[in-house]
Amino acid sequence: MNVLIIYAHPNPKSFNHAILERVTKGLKESNHDVSILDLYQEHFDPVLIFNDKRRRRDMKNDPEMARYRELIKKADHYVFIYPVWWYGLPAILKGFFDRVFAAGFAYSYEGLIPKGHLTGKSAWVIYTIDSPGWFVRLIRRNTEWTVIKKAILQFCGIRSVKRMMLAGLKGSSAKKRERWLDYVYQQSRQLRK
Repeated sequence: MNVLIIYAHPNPKSFNHAILERVTKGLKESNHDVSILDLYQEHFDPVLIFNDKRRRRDMKNDPEMARYRELIKKADHYVFIYPVWWYGLPAILKGFFDRVFAAGFAYSYEGLIPKGHLTGKSAWVIYTIDSPGWFVRLIRRNTEWTVIKKAILQFCGIRSVKRMMLAGLKGSSAKKRERWLDYVYQQSRQLRK
């Protein structure tokens, strides 16, 4: 499978980076064709601009985003790796969706009904969050998950979306983090569409 990893964390010594390394290793060992898009390393500009000269309806043809659209088209499967901050995506990843998953490219409307264009693709979303899992599920009602799964990925036609939430990161021990990394590695070796 052609797998595109979209990674969004600014610190190359972070736990998220360790996740990236394990996922990449597992996918390559399973003979997947892997591309990594490190948004911070790329200095991706998340700022969406449209005005009299740059119209929103023309964003699907924005030459600055052409390379990213090509990577999205080429991939069979996406792996997103990022931390949850303020119960949402890092701004750089949100800006990536804003600028790359544009109308006419990732989705369109047939009348008032949205139609996703990224059909036949799948995604695995791996994220860390400091809050304990019970708090995320019961109190916050999986807000951070609902947005990326339903309002972004499934809206754009990606029906098969799997989640791996690593909750309670802030209070986790080194032993627990190593177990998480082993689990991520094993899951990446077993990745199927």
